[in-house]
Amino acid sequence: MVRWAETGEQPKLSVAKQWNEAIQKLGFEPVYPPIEDIQVGDVFAMISDDAVSDSATDEPFAGRSIKLLHLDMTSEIEDAYRAVYQFPATNARPDHDGQVWPQTVATDSLFKPPATRTTLPLVLFPRFTITNVKRASGSASATSQLLGGGFGADASSTETVEVRFSATETYGVPAVPAELRLLDFCEDDATKGFCTQQGLRKQLSILIGKRIDDKVKDRKTGVERPRFSVELALVSRVFLARSIQTSMGEDGGTRGNVGVNQQAVLPAAAAQAAPVAAGASGDGKPQSPAPTPQAGPNGAPGGAIAFERRATSNVLLPDTLLPRPVVVGFKSVRLRPVE
Repeated sequence: MVRWAETGEQPKLSVAKQWNEAIQKLGFEPVYPPIEDIQVGDVFAMISDDAVSDSATDEPFAGRSIKLLHLDMTSEIEDAYRAVYQFPATNARPDHDGQVWPQTVATDSLFKPPATRTTLPLVLFPRFTITNVKRASGSASATSQLLGGGFGADASSTETVEVRFSATETYGVPAVPAELRLLDFCEDDATKGFCTQQGLRKQLSILIGKRIDDKVKDRKTGVERPRFSVELALVSRVFLARSIQTSMGEDGGTRGNVGVNQQAVLPAAAAQAAPVAAGASGDGKPQSPAPTPQAGPNGAPGGAIAFERRATSNVLLPDTLLPRPVVVGFKSVRLRPVE
Protein backbone atom coordinates (compact mmCIF):
# COMPACT_ATOMS: atom_id res chain seq x y z
CA MET A 1 0.00 0.00 0.00
CA VAL A 2 1.37 3.41 -0.93
CA ARG A 3 0.26 6.74 0.48
CA TRP A 4 1.30 10.16 -0.76
CA ALA A 5 0.76 13.52 0.88
CA GLU A 6 1.83 16.73 -0.76
CA THR A 7 1.45 20.44 -0.18
CA GLY A 8 1.70 22.80 -3.12
CA GLU A 9 3.22 26.23 -3.35
CA GLN A 10 1.94 28.68 -0.77
CA PRO A 11 -0.16 31.54 -2.18
CA LYS A 12 2.25 34.14 -3.49
CA LEU A 13 1.65 37.63 -2.14
CA SER A 14 2.36 40.50 -4.49
CA VAL A 15 5.12 42.93 -3.65
CA ALA A 16 2.51 45.70 -3.45
CA LYS A 17 0.43 43.77 -0.90
CA GLN A 18 3.42 42.94 1.29
CA TRP A 19 4.64 46.54 1.05
CA ASN A 20 1.21 47.75 2.13
CA GLU A 21 1.07 45.32 5.06
CA ALA A 22 4.53 46.36 6.26
CA ILE A 23 3.86 50.12 5.97
CA GLN A 24 0.41 49.87 7.60
CA LYS A 25 2.07 48.45 10.72
CA LEU A 26 3.87 51.79 11.02
CA GLY A 27 0.50 53.49 11.43
CA PHE A 28 -0.15 55.31 8.17
CA GLU A 29 -1.43 54.86 4.62
CA PRO A 30 1.18 53.23 2.34
CA VAL A 31 2.05 54.56 -1.10
CA TYR A 32 3.35 51.98 -3.58
CA PRO A 33 5.33 52.67 -5.60
CA PRO A 34 6.74 55.69 -3.71
CA ILE A 35 6.14 58.89 -5.65
CA GLU A 36 7.07 62.54 -5.32
CA ASP A 37 3.82 64.33 -6.12
CA ILE A 38 1.66 63.74 -3.04
CA GLN A 39 1.47 66.76 -0.74
CA VAL A 40 -0.30 67.96 2.35
CA GLY A 41 -3.55 69.47 1.06
CA ASP A 42 -4.23 66.88 -1.65
CA VAL A 43 -7.86 65.73 -1.81
CA PHE A 44 -8.55 62.13 -2.87
CA ALA A 45 -11.63 60.06 -3.64
CA MET A 46 -10.86 56.60 -2.23
CA ILE A 47 -12.24 53.07 -2.17
CA SER A 48 -11.78 52.09 1.48
CA ASP A 49 -13.50 48.68 1.61
CA ASP A 50 -14.72 45.85 -0.63
CA ALA A 51 -17.50 43.72 0.90
CA VAL A 52 -16.85 40.82 -1.48
CA SER A 53 -13.09 40.26 -1.50
CA ASP A 54 -11.86 42.24 1.52
CA SER A 55 -8.90 43.17 -0.66
CA ALA A 56 -9.40 46.90 -1.14
CA THR A 57 -6.53 47.86 1.15
CA ASP A 58 -4.26 45.28 -0.52
CA GLU A 59 -4.32 47.18 -3.78
CA PRO A 60 -1.73 49.88 -4.47
CA PHE A 61 -3.03 53.31 -3.48
CA ALA A 62 -3.01 54.49 -7.09
CA GLY A 63 -5.32 51.61 -8.04
CA ARG A 64 -8.10 52.52 -5.60
CA SER A 65 -7.99 56.31 -5.44
CA ILE A 66 -8.09 59.34 -7.66
CA LYS A 67 -6.73 62.78 -6.87
CA LEU A 68 -9.44 65.42 -7.21
CA LEU A 69 -7.47 68.60 -6.56
CA HIS A 70 -4.98 70.28 -4.22
CA LEU A 71 -5.83 72.77 -1.49
CA ASP A 72 -3.06 75.25 -0.71
CA MET A 73 -2.35 74.75 3.00
CA THR A 74 0.92 76.71 3.14
CA SER A 75 -0.39 79.09 5.81
CA GLU A 76 -1.63 76.20 7.99
CA ILE A 77 1.73 74.41 7.65
CA GLU A 78 3.71 77.53 8.56
CA ASP A 79 1.44 78.24 11.52
CA ALA A 80 1.84 74.66 12.75
CA TYR A 81 5.65 74.79 12.70
CA ARG A 82 5.83 78.20 14.37
CA ALA A 83 4.70 76.30 17.47
CA VAL A 84 7.23 73.43 17.11
CA TYR A 85 10.67 73.54 18.75
CA GLN A 86 13.77 72.86 16.66
CA PHE A 87 16.74 71.64 18.68
CA PRO A 88 20.41 72.16 17.71
CA ALA A 89 22.20 69.72 15.41
CA THR A 90 23.92 66.68 16.93
CA ASN A 91 27.66 66.81 17.57
CA ALA A 92 30.01 64.24 16.05
CA ARG A 93 30.16 60.88 17.82
CA PRO A 94 32.99 60.61 20.40
CA ASP A 95 36.10 58.74 19.27
CA HIS A 96 35.94 56.18 22.09
CA ASP A 97 33.18 54.35 23.94
CA GLY A 98 32.50 55.71 27.38
CA GLN A 99 33.30 59.30 26.47
CA VAL A 100 30.64 61.90 27.16
CA TRP A 101 28.68 62.88 24.07
CA PRO A 102 28.32 66.66 24.49
CA GLN A 103 25.26 68.57 23.35
CA THR A 104 25.43 71.49 20.99
CA VAL A 105 24.78 74.72 22.86
CA ALA A 106 21.87 76.71 21.44
CA THR A 107 22.45 80.38 20.63
CA ASP A 108 18.95 81.22 21.85
CA SER A 109 16.34 79.55 24.05
CA LEU A 110 15.84 75.84 23.30
CA PHE A 111 12.10 76.27 23.71
CA LYS A 112 11.62 79.17 21.36
CA PRO A 113 10.33 78.01 17.96
CA PRO A 114 12.24 79.42 14.99
CA ALA A 115 10.61 82.29 13.16
CA THR A 116 11.19 80.48 9.87
CA ARG A 117 11.73 76.75 9.49
CA THR A 118 14.40 75.88 6.91
CA THR A 119 14.67 72.09 7.33
CA LEU A 120 12.08 69.32 7.47
CA PRO A 121 11.39 67.45 10.72
CA LEU A 122 13.14 64.08 10.99
CA VAL A 123 11.51 60.66 11.27
CA LEU A 124 12.97 57.14 11.57
CA PHE A 125 11.60 53.89 10.14
CA PRO A 126 12.59 50.32 11.00
CA ARG A 127 13.74 48.19 8.08
CA PHE A 128 11.21 45.59 6.94
CA THR A 129 11.32 42.37 4.95
CA ILE A 130 9.07 41.15 2.13
CA THR A 131 9.06 37.35 2.06
CA ASN A 132 7.73 34.74 -0.37
CA VAL A 133 7.85 31.10 0.79
CA LYS A 134 7.46 28.08 -1.51
CA ARG A 135 7.17 24.58 -0.08
CA ALA A 136 6.36 21.11 -1.42
CA SER A 137 6.58 17.77 0.39
CA GLY A 138 5.71 14.12 -0.23
CA SER A 139 5.81 10.83 1.64
CA ALA A 140 5.09 7.18 0.88
CA SER A 141 5.02 3.78 2.59
CA ALA A 142 4.91 0.28 1.11
CA THR A 143 4.39 -3.18 2.65
CA SER A 144 4.65 -6.70 1.27
CA GLN A 145 5.60 -10.21 2.44
CA LEU A 146 9.17 -9.71 1.29
CA LEU A 147 9.88 -5.99 1.67
CA GLY A 148 8.43 -3.09 3.58
CA GLY A 149 9.66 0.45 3.94
CA GLY A 150 8.98 4.14 3.68
CA PHE A 151 10.44 7.19 2.07
CA GLY A 152 9.74 10.90 2.06
CA ALA A 153 11.10 14.16 0.74
CA ASP A 154 10.39 17.86 0.87
CA ALA A 155 11.72 20.95 -0.85
CA SER A 156 11.38 24.58 0.10
CA SER A 157 12.64 27.96 -0.96
CA THR A 158 12.36 31.39 0.62
CA GLU A 159 12.74 34.61 -1.33
CA THR A 160 13.23 37.77 0.72
CA VAL A 161 13.49 41.44 -0.13
CA GLU A 162 14.69 43.65 2.71
CA VAL A 163 13.91 47.35 2.40
CA ARG A 164 15.53 50.12 4.39
CA PHE A 165 14.61 53.80 4.23
CA SER A 166 17.22 56.40 5.12
CA ALA A 167 17.35 60.19 5.05
CA THR A 168 13.69 60.17 6.10
CA GLU A 169 11.65 63.28 6.85
CA THR A 170 8.06 64.35 7.42
CA TYR A 171 5.82 67.38 7.55
CA GLY A 172 2.14 68.02 8.15
CA VAL A 173 -0.57 69.84 10.05
CA PRO A 174 -2.64 68.85 13.11
CA ALA A 175 -6.00 67.19 12.62
CA VAL A 176 -8.19 70.20 13.54
CA PRO A 177 -7.01 72.64 10.84
CA ALA A 178 -7.11 69.79 8.32
CA GLU A 179 -10.70 68.93 9.29
CA LEU A 180 -11.74 72.58 9.04
CA ARG A 181 -10.35 72.83 5.51
CA LEU A 182 -12.15 69.63 4.51
CA LEU A 183 -15.43 70.98 5.90
CA ASP A 184 -14.92 74.25 4.01
CA PHE A 185 -14.30 72.19 0.86
CA CYS A 186 -17.61 70.39 1.35
CA GLU A 187 -19.54 73.62 1.97
CA ASP A 188 -18.20 75.44 -1.08
CA ASP A 189 -20.75 75.44 -3.91
CA ALA A 190 -18.02 74.69 -6.46
CA THR A 191 -16.79 71.52 -4.73
CA LYS A 192 -19.51 70.23 -2.39
CA GLY A 193 -20.71 67.81 -5.07
CA PHE A 194 -17.57 65.70 -4.43
CA CYS A 195 -18.66 65.18 -0.81
CA THR A 196 -21.64 62.98 -1.70
CA GLN A 197 -21.88 59.26 -2.42
CA GLN A 198 -22.95 59.97 -5.99
CA GLY A 199 -20.15 62.46 -6.58
CA LEU A 200 -17.42 60.17 -5.22
CA ARG A 201 -18.68 57.12 -7.11
CA LYS A 202 -18.82 59.08 -10.34
CA GLN A 203 -15.13 59.98 -9.97
CA LEU A 204 -14.10 56.46 -8.93
CA SER A 205 -15.91 54.95 -11.90
CA ILE A 206 -12.95 56.24 -13.90
CA LEU A 207 -10.89 53.54 -12.13
CA ILE A 208 -13.17 50.51 -12.04
CA GLY A 209 -16.09 51.40 -14.31
CA LYS A 210 -19.67 50.36 -13.54
CA ARG A 211 -18.55 48.00 -10.78
CA ILE A 212 -18.42 50.99 -8.44
CA ASP A 213 -22.24 50.78 -8.24
CA ASP A 214 -22.41 47.01 -7.50
CA LYS A 215 -24.71 45.93 -4.65
CA VAL A 216 -24.43 43.05 -2.17
CA LYS A 217 -26.71 41.71 0.56
CA ASP A 218 -25.58 42.10 4.14
CA ARG A 219 -24.97 38.64 5.63
CA LYS A 220 -26.54 39.56 8.96
CA THR A 221 -29.51 41.69 7.96
CA GLY A 222 -30.10 40.63 4.36
CA VAL A 223 -30.40 44.30 3.41
CA GLU A 224 -28.85 45.30 0.09
CA ARG A 225 -25.97 47.76 0.30
CA PRO A 226 -23.12 49.02 -1.92
CA ARG A 227 -20.26 46.59 -2.43
CA PHE A 228 -17.58 49.30 -2.28
CA SER A 229 -17.28 51.82 0.55
CA VAL A 230 -16.01 55.21 -0.56
CA GLU A 231 -14.46 58.12 1.33
CA LEU A 232 -13.12 61.60 0.76
CA ALA A 233 -9.61 62.14 2.17
CA LEU A 234 -7.52 65.26 2.76
CA VAL A 235 -3.81 64.52 3.22
CA SER A 236 -2.65 66.02 6.54
CA ARG A 237 0.87 64.54 6.81
CA VAL A 238 3.36 62.89 4.45
CA PHE A 239 6.38 60.69 5.16
CA LEU A 240 9.35 61.13 2.85
CA ALA A 241 12.53 59.19 2.05
CA ARG A 242 15.56 60.36 0.09
CA SER A 243 17.25 56.97 -0.03
CA ILE A 244 15.93 53.42 -0.40
CA GLN A 245 18.28 50.45 -0.01
CA THR A 246 17.20 46.98 -1.07
CA SER A 247 18.78 43.57 -0.53
CA MET A 248 17.45 40.38 -2.11
CA GLY A 249 18.12 36.83 -0.98
CA GLU A 250 17.04 33.30 -1.82
CA ASP A 251 17.46 30.24 0.36
CA GLY A 252 16.41 26.84 -0.97
CA GLY A 253 16.91 23.24 0.01
CA THR A 254 15.87 19.64 -0.53
CA ARG A 255 15.94 16.81 1.98
CA GLY A 256 14.61 13.28 2.25
CA ASN A 257 15.01 9.84 3.77
CA VAL A 258 14.51 6.20 2.75
CA GLY A 259 13.94 3.33 5.18
CA VAL A 260 13.95 -0.45 4.35
CA ASN A 261 12.40 -3.20 6.49
CA GLN A 262 14.45 -6.44 6.28
CA GLN A 263 12.40 -8.44 8.78
CA ALA A 264 11.05 -10.78 6.10
CA VAL A 265 14.42 -11.29 4.44
CA LEU A 266 16.40 -12.46 7.48
CA PRO A 267 14.61 -15.79 8.22
CA ALA A 268 15.09 -16.97 4.64
CA ALA A 269 18.79 -16.21 4.79
CA ALA A 270 19.17 -18.03 8.13
CA ALA A 271 17.48 -21.20 6.84
CA GLN A 272 20.04 -21.63 4.06
CA ALA A 273 22.99 -22.01 6.49
CA ALA A 274 23.09 -25.21 8.66
CA PRO A 275 24.58 -24.57 12.10
CA VAL A 276 27.94 -26.38 12.25
CA ALA A 277 29.01 -25.21 15.67
CA ALA A 278 28.42 -22.16 17.72
CA GLY A 279 31.05 -19.61 16.89
CA ALA A 280 32.84 -21.90 14.35
CA SER A 281 32.95 -22.37 10.58
CA GLY A 282 32.81 -25.65 8.69
CA ASP A 283 36.55 -26.17 9.06
CA GLY A 284 36.42 -25.54 12.81
CA LYS A 285 38.03 -22.09 12.68
CA PRO A 286 36.48 -19.34 14.83
CA GLN A 287 34.04 -17.12 12.95
CA SER A 288 33.37 -13.47 13.75
CA PRO A 289 29.76 -12.75 14.73
CA ALA A 290 27.39 -11.71 11.93
CA PRO A 291 26.55 -7.99 11.78
CA THR A 292 23.34 -7.05 13.53
CA PRO A 293 20.89 -5.27 11.23
CA GLN A 294 19.75 -1.83 12.42
CA ALA A 295 16.19 -1.40 13.48
CA GLY A 296 13.80 -0.30 10.79
CA PRO A 297 10.25 1.05 11.03
CA ASN A 298 8.27 -0.24 14.03
CA GLY A 299 11.40 -1.78 15.54
CA ALA A 300 11.93 -4.21 12.64
CA PRO A 301 15.47 -4.84 11.35
CA GLY A 302 16.37 -2.55 8.48
CA GLY A 303 18.33 0.49 7.36
CA ALA A 304 17.84 4.17 6.57
CA ILE A 305 19.41 6.71 4.24
CA ALA A 306 18.98 10.47 4.65
CA PHE A 307 20.05 13.25 2.32
CA GLU A 308 19.93 17.06 2.39
CA ARG A 309 21.07 19.84 0.05
CA ARG A 310 20.90 23.62 0.54
CA ALA A 311 21.75 26.64 -1.59
CA THR A 312 21.83 30.30 -0.57
CA SER A 313 22.37 33.48 -2.58
CA ASN A 314 22.23 37.16 -1.61
CA VAL A 315 22.36 40.34 -3.67
CA LEU A 316 22.76 43.81 -2.15
CA LEU A 317 21.65 46.52 -4.54
CA PRO A 318 23.46 49.87 -4.36
CA ASP A 319 21.95 52.47 -2.07
CA THR A 320 19.68 54.57 -4.30
CA LEU A 321 20.14 58.25 -3.44
CA LEU A 322 17.28 60.23 -4.93
CA PRO A 323 17.66 63.83 -6.13
CA ARG A 324 14.50 64.75 -4.20
CA PRO A 325 12.47 62.94 -1.53
CA VAL A 326 9.58 60.64 -2.43
CA VAL A 327 6.45 59.88 -0.41
CA VAL A 328 6.30 56.39 1.12
CA GLY A 329 3.10 57.01 3.10
CA PHE A 330 0.73 59.60 4.52
CA LYS A 331 -1.96 60.35 7.06
CA SER A 332 -5.29 61.97 6.26
CA VAL A 333 -8.59 63.20 7.65
CA ARG A 334 -11.56 61.52 6.00
CA LEU A 335 -15.22 61.98 5.34
CA ARG A 336 -17.59 59.12 4.55
CA PRO A 337 -20.82 60.50 3.06
CA VAL A 338 -24.12 59.03 4.21
CA GLU A 339 -25.35 56.19 1.97
